[in-house]
Amino acid sequence: MSIFTKPLCQIDLADLEELLRDSAVENVRLEFKSKVPDKDETLKKLSSFANTFGGFMIVGAKANSTDGRIEGLPGVANEPGYKQKVTQWCFDAIAPPMTVEVSDAVPVPGGSGSVCFVVHASESDIAPHFMNGRKGVWVRTDEFSQRFEARLATENEIRHLLDRRRLIQERRDELVQRSRDRFERFLSRKLSEENLTSNVSKARLEFSLGPRFPSQPVCEQAQLARALQDRRINWRGTTFPFGNATFVSQHESVLFLMKRDAHNRMLIEANTWGLLFYGTELETDIGDRRKQGPEETPIRGIHLYRLVGSLLAFCRHGAGMISNMGYEGPASINVALSGILNVPWIYVEEYNSIAIGPVSELDDTFSFSLPTTSEILREQSHALVMSILQVILFGMNWSEYAGRPDMLEQLVNSGYKYNSWDPPSTPRVG
Repeated sequence: MSIFTKPLCQIDLADLEELLRDSAVENVRLEFKSKVPDKDETLKKLSSFANTFGGFMIVGAKANSTDGRIEGLPGVANEPGYKQKVTQWCFDAIAPPMTVEVSDAVPVPGGSGSVCFVVHASESDIAPHFMNGRKGVWVRTDEFSQRFEARLATENEIRHLLDRRRLIQERRDELVQRSRDRFERFLSRKLSEENLTSNVSKARLEFSLGPRFPSQPVCEQAQLARALQDRRINWRGTTFPFGNATFVSQHESVLFLMKRDAHNRMLIEANTWGLLFYGTELETDIGDRRKQGPEETPIRGIHLYRLVGSLLAFCRHGAGMISNMGYEGPASINVALSGILNVPWIYVEEYNSIAIGPVSELDDTFSFSLPTTSEILREQSHALVMSILQVILFGMNWSEYAGRPDMLEQLVNSGYKYNSWDPPSTPRVG
């Protein structure tokens, strides 16, 4: 049947009439609904498809109540916005959110204005999908009758689905760790090449973002290479990535290797699974400009505004990269800081004086994750960076700063100024 092979955007009346000619019967991947199902019924049907083998729900098709064989195409009243409504239901009321496709309204014969809709849910690699509100996990089965229906999953079925999701989560951890290993080798190689043994930056930030569940590659290698080479944003009067960056390709990935200054190296990696990784050294020297000549003693530490500016740049660049790779949906941000023990915060106060903030007294490393979406990355990066900073500042012994939303807002604004960007009231994704 062509309905199983054609893109939903090309489905027409002839495809639905083919179901009638073939006397199609409801099965593990097909269900007919003569009326528009309500929200709960829709989510039960679609999540059961996603949790089993994927399938199609034909809204406006009548089936025999005994054997589930299609009997006609009476259609339903056209419902404007039905496609958007079903898509939103699956995103808001299913955990993890589920992606579905909904066809345009397909007019049926008779002149009544009635239409059919075809809704498709693919088999999901990130199952089980739970219906929110203690409504459980649904699967497609004929265990309790001769007809396939959505039923609550058994314990063994849920365990099987959880194993499937665990493999996807392990893949994400492995991809992030591979990027971290590459960043470490890049830093070690550069230090060896330049014979640097002292006054070398130790503190570093590693920032990754991408699909929360990388179940399959999102783009080809050639497309990935073009996307990274073409994706540049304005940054401090130049571009990010920097013009002198070295472009390399590795297994499943393309990378930019960069040197910002004598003590700061940076790596950007994009892989075919849709994950972006940004690694940068953090420590720098700042001289107090009120002092001149031999009296000036550089202060070494983590430049507060440069850290904020880097986070903003990573989010802005990453949001555009994910969009260029064609990914839309749930995402995750992973942040790791290392080498931070006893390294002070430094920042510029009024009259260009250098201020020294607190230090991490006991921890040399820490990491955390934040759930997000591709849409939030594009539209709400300002608030997202505020959330990331709150965790970083608290973890690095600056709790009074982390607990003040007004100070966090002011700090993010300072990051915009550091990056030479327009104020946050203007669009934030370049």
